[in-house]
Amino acid sequence: MKILNTLKLIVLTTLLIISTQSCSKENDIIESKKENIALLVTMKAKLGKEENVKEFLKNGLALVNEEPETIAWFAFQINENTFGIYDTFDNESGRQAHLNGKVAKALLENADDLLESFEVSSAILPADIIATNHKKGTQNKGLLVIMEAKDESNQKVEEFLQIGKQLVSDEPETLSWYAFKLDNNRYAIFDTFQDDSGRDAHLTGKVADALLENAPVILNNFETSDIQKIDILASK
Repeated sequence: MKILNTLKLIVLTTLLIISTQSCSKENDIIESKKENIALLVTMKAKLGKEENVKEFLKNGLALVNEEPETIAWFAFQINENTFGIYDTFDNESGRQAHLNGKVAKALLENADDLLESFEVSSAILPADIIATNHKKGTQNKGLLVIMEAKDESNQKVEEFLQIGKQLVSDEPETLSWYAFKLDNNRYAIFDTFQDDSGRDAHLTGKVADALLENAPVILNNFETSDIQKIDILASK
């Protein structure tokens, strides 16, 4: 009996070690996927092609799921005929793999038929991610905020965005929150929520209050209309 119990103990210990090592490896993989850079793509559907664009973007999820270096991918709708994609990567090789992949190829092949005046240089914008905050949940609603820093206010804007990351941590209904830099003076925030109540809570929360309070000092001509409500069509 003692020998049997000893054998059981050895087996259980071995299984526990294997399980721990497996979980550790999984955590290492997750932690290694750092979101450092991104792409923001906006597009306008031709008259009568709005539903076609929406379906095209939804179908893009299956293609992007085949891209291991694309960490997050969101297809969204801003208004009746304006749509977008926001996606993130660890490094430039991942971003280039996406730009040379099936989703980008399909977008360019269908642009003339579905989109108004789609220009790659102005529609597909690379971005550097400044801060992120994530929580689990189903992402159906979102916000896209594009802002321009006043001269010599870049550091203040970036400091504000870092503070925003801490403030949004206290918002349980804000599921994904990204702050990123588009070019020398332009910055953006992209965040997601499960429903309108979560989005409304964010819009009346500390981050939104701080943004509106600091905007006259650090941003050029910022209006509340620059805070665009969006619908998430598909996400990875």
